[in-house]
Amino acid sequence: MDDIQAYRKYPELTNWYNKLWLSEKLGYDCGPASIAPTRSGWYVVRPIINLSGMGAGAKKTWIEAGDAKKVPLGYFWCEWFEGRQYSLTYEWKGHWWNAVSSWEGIKDEENLSKFHRWERCDYLPEIDISFHELSRVRKINVEFIENHPIEVHLRTSPNPDYDILIPIWLGEENLVDKYEKMGYSYIHAQENADGFLDITRMGFMVKNKGE
Repeated sequence: MDDIQAYRKYPELTNWYNKLWLSEKLGYDCGPASIAPTRSGWYVVRPIINLSGMGAGAKKTWIEAGDAKKVPLGYFWCEWFEGRQYSLTYEWKGHWWNAVSSWEGIKDEENLSKFHRWERCDYLPEIDISFHELSRVRKINVEFIENHPIEVHLRTSPNPDYDILIPIWLGEENLVDKYEKMGYSYIHAQENADGFLDITRMGFMVKNKGE
């Protein structure tokens, strides 16, 4: 199930796809277009709701205090978190969310949508009681910067279930042979966030540790 299907399946939970609502709920310094930050600094600016995924539209932006012109309508700004990025799947068991899988993502410094690598890891943070509202979904995907949740998806991770994933982007197809010689296999998974990305991901080179 993708995010569009999940949004339709759980109409009473669609506020969890509203990243501004989520950021406010978690106590982050954030605001919509037309509301200026009170402090100068780096912020992430992105669509309030993005069901096409892949971080489409997200940019790291310097905003001066009081400047309400840097954020387009339909977007919001949120304090910038430094650190590692993770994608975790949680399963509702008994009366609590249990982390069942976790991947660390290495992304491009300039293009927040372009990841270079995902690797399974043992970072399994707990999520607080406010997420219990989602228990009927049974499995959710939560993205973090360090210990800060930044996105919630009412479905599991859409990526292939391997220990190491190397995204292959349009123009990088020459890397397939290189990685196959290193024991990786290629999985075709073409995606460009419904045309909202400037560059298309063609697929993944995948491998399990120890292979």
